Amino acid sequence: MRSTICAALIFVTNAGGLGAAELPEPLKACAAMSRDSERLACYDRAVAAIESGAAAPAPSPEDMFGANVGTENSPEDSDNKRDELKQISGSVTATRHADDGMIVVTLDNGQVWRQQDGNVTLTIDSGDTVTVVRASLGTFRITDKRGRSARFKRLR
Repeated sequence: MRSTICAALIFVTNAGGLGAAELPEPLKACAAMSRDSERLACYDRAVAAIESGAAAPAPSPEDMFGANVGTENSPEDSDNKRDELKQISGSVTATRHADDGMIVVTLDNGQVWRQQDGNVTLTIDSGDTVTVVRASLGTFRITDKRGRSARFKRLR
């Protein structure tokens, strides 16, 4: 991942002395993100798009919500919490059960979330509107129509 960021910096440095105001749009959007893991995932996507020559739109905070790689609990995260997106809502377009019985939910924005709590039985059907809420220690929660909630992890 560090090599990707280095490649982005080299790209900017070798682009004929471009200043910070002349960064490619996808990189500008990433720089505004407060959570390290979401910002890094955004940079990875943006650099991949730049390298492939694709004109990908800049990802929004909603696009990057939950895209963090692991659990975060560092001192700098507490400073970032005031600016981060706290939740997103979406309509469920598909649900399925994984081999281990966990629910996998696909939202209308294309995000796919997988249940992490095996001891909670949720009722989520296609067409339901759900809200994914940022919880403690880098986790996320989805509550079903009966008011039961479970931890979820974003797959894509």
